[in-house]
Amino acid sequence: FTVYFYRDPERTIPNVKGIIISPADGTVLYIKSYDGVPEVYKDGNSYILKDIQKYYPNGSYVIGIFMSPFDVHVNRAPISGEVIYVKHFDGALYPAFGEGVITKNERNIIIIKNNNTYIGVVQIAGIAARRVVCNIKEGDYVQIGERIGMIKLGSQTAVIIPKTYNITVKKGDKVYAGESIVARQKMHE
Repeated sequence: FTVYFYRDPERTIPNVKGIIISPADGTVLYIKSYDGVPEVYKDGNSYILKDIQKYYPNGSYVIGIFMSPFDVHVNRAPISGEVIYVKHFDGALYPAFGEGVITKNERNIIIIKNNNTYIGVVQIAGIAARRVVCNIKEGDYVQIGERIGMIKLGSQTAVIIPKTYNITVKKGDKVYAGESIVARQKMHE
């Protein structure tokens, strides 16, 4: 099972301008539209992404991708560009007054800039997994489809896309990291 879980097959990256590709293998769990601060969801928790709102002044879409234990867990860059923001949050259990315990999932937030486009990737480990691996740092340049990390065991990856793109997937779609196109840039009239 361990060998199967850590597999990392080669992928054929689409050679098309103006696209965003899936950063993860899995099933599209949700697609949300935000005019203000974007959020991601996992294990009943909502994570408000206030730190990155400035990159999406005209709003954003967030696509959450559920990665089952049977999916490849390697994450890939959804766009080529410079890594301008990487922030890690440890997972933990916190006592909540009168409510028992609040769990917070380990997660990473990554922003990649290409010209005036900012694409976010949020890696969220499952409560049991608690192991997010990020192989890139601020200042790195990544190519679309390049491996950027992985999440061990059950997890979710979300991609944050500005509203200058049209979403090309729907809830329930199966997507593949580095291959599936999840958004296309809107054409200017």
